[in-house]
Amino acid sequence: MRVALYTPTDGPDPAAAWDGPGLVHLLARALDVAGHQVLAPSEFRTDAGGEDARKRAALERRAVRHATRLVASYRDLPSVARPEAWLTCRLHHRAPDLIGSVVAETLGIPYLLAGAFYAREESGGAHAGWLSYTARAIARARAVLSLTAEDEESIRPLVASTARLYRLAPFLDPAPYRAADRDAARRALADALPLDPARPWLLAAAPMRPGAALASWRLLGRSLGLIADPAWQLLAVGDGEARALAEAALAPLGQGVTVLAGARSDDALRALYAACDVYVWPAYQEVLSLTVLEAQAAGLPAVARDWPGPAAVIASSETGLLTPQNDDVAFAGAVVELTANAERRRAMGAAAAARARDRHGLATAAATLDRALDAALADA
Repeated sequence: MRVALYTPTDGPDPAAAWDGPGLVHLLARALDVAGHQVLAPSEFRTDAGGEDARKRAALERRAVRHATRLVASYRDLPSVARPEAWLTCRLHHRAPDLIGSVVAETLGIPYLLAGAFYAREESGGAHAGWLSYTARAIARARAVLSLTAEDEESIRPLVASTARLYRLAPFLDPAPYRAADRDAARRALADALPLDPARPWLLAAAPMRPGAALASWRLLGRSLGLIADPAWQLLAVGDGEARALAEAALAPLGQGVTVLAGARSDDALRALYAACDVYVWPAYQEVLSLTVLEAQAAGLPAVARDWPGPAAVIASSETGLLTPQNDDVAFAGAVVELTANAERRRAMGAAAAARARDRHGLATAAATLDRALDAALADA
């Protein structure tokens, strides 16, 4: 099937569970794995409207003209070159889809959504008008794929039928994470940073920004600070406007225990996963824990608190350890347990890599997308 894959925003959004470019790329990969042809229909974006009502009104007028031109351009193509379905990903009240449902309905093709979120609390705010666009898009969609349970609950009252709801589990391409050479990565990291190869290395990687991320860094420092005479070292990866506060939260662990590595590229981060021994992250209030999933794909057991994000990707006592949300002592105990037992770490790491491949790989996402597309086409 030829699928037009569109997003009204491709910039990072700290409030979103998944950044736009990453999700679009992975959806395109999964659609390709499922045998579908991905089309990029438009670069029209709506996330520039902000709080300015005049800007939003201007974007709405432009959207009408853009959708009209897009329909005309598709109608000029032979039928074998036109899209057979339209999939919009990552829309919300700050970046509604102003063109997708119009184009899909005019062409007579099914309209699908992935990663939609309906913020009901915004119904009386500055974005109330655009929130209504999001509500209409959800109501018109033949299939809605939710990335988290919270997203699904927010849109459930708006869908025409609950049969149109699908859960798209967090997913990635596990191959690059399995390809890294642990011994080479560990040697390179020990040469570059003050890390002792004879000690277990803990890894935490996340943005250092205000809000939930900073709360997690503070919880991490507080929990690890309960461990006397740590036999491990912590590699902290991240940057952002709250970096000084995050570093201050880790400072009491002591010099030589915490090694600050700053921000790293995706390729460099994969090497860090390969080199380290345990991924540690409190994941405060997280609904989607992508770095935990990446660590699992790389074969790292993870210690996290039992928030929905890590709970969706960690099988506790099998691929890592989940501890109560508000229990610093339990988190510290889980770290001690894994750093003291290399054999258990290796067994959990192998199970984590297998689970990431089997349950959170591209093939699993492709199968879910395939079911949603087939059902949407039949429904239409």
